[in-house]
Amino acid sequence: MVMRFVCVISVFLLTLVAFGQEETTKKNRFPSYFGLTVSPIFPSNFIGTQTATFLDTSLAMTTVFKQKAGITFGATVRIGVTKLFSIETGIFQVRRNFDVSIALPDSNLYGKDVLTFVSYDVPINLLTYVQLSKQWYMNASLGLSITHNPSDISDSILPGGQFVLQFEGRRVNRTHFATNAGMGFEYRTKKYGTFYFGASGKIPFRPIMLGVGIVKRSQTSNKFVAYGRVNGSYFSVDFRYFFPIIRPKGTQFVNGPIEQ
Repeated sequence: MVMRFVCVISVFLLTLVAFGQEETTKKNRFPSYFGLTVSPIFPSNFIGTQTATFLDTSLAMTTVFKQKAGITFGATVRIGVTKLFSIETGIFQVRRNFDVSIALPDSNLYGKDVLTFVSYDVPINLLTYVQLSKQWYMNASLGLSITHNPSDISDSILPGGQFVLQFEGRRVNRTHFATNAGMGFEYRTKKYGTFYFGASGKIPFRPIMLGVGIVKRSQTSNKFVAYGRVNGSYFSVDFRYFFPIIRPKGTQFVNGPIEQ
């Protein structure tokens, strides 16, 4: 399922690039670019809840999910619309990392683990430019993302004795939407391509998963369960590189009628 989703999006992006390059050759006005992006991501309480704490029904056990730094990376396609506006899309893998802990004080039971929640993100952003000099530009973007969550995540530890601690992240939806906004600067060269540095934020419309903590007592059916929604919003520091456009040299074939 994941590979099918990635393949469909990849074919779509390659089609956009080919179409954009063809239009660039014809018009030479508003070119399209293909590039790569790497972005460290950081949670913040400014745009979402970084730490989520849950209690079980007996109020005896506490589970905490704390989002920490992660990373997103992938391919970017920028499609020129006018001199001042472009559409930017792509496909990215997003890796959110969480410190997860369970505490059952009455039994002197404590445990910690790290879970990584992986998503595939397809943003569709509108970019606007301000030219600062011949080669320097500032841009701002706003748009939406379609995010695919391929699977749930889980792990367990044996702290000793008769208990098993289980940590889970269960998808709220297989596919959800988020809003994006960003701002940055780029340096454009014809020979070496375009170098971009900026920052952005992503806020899902709905929580990305249910965080679950479970304490099981071995050889019995007794267990404690605490769960709640995890937001998943983040800021990112964005590094992008767009490849230069290589124009064909020499005399090119001109389309014409087929001679009989």
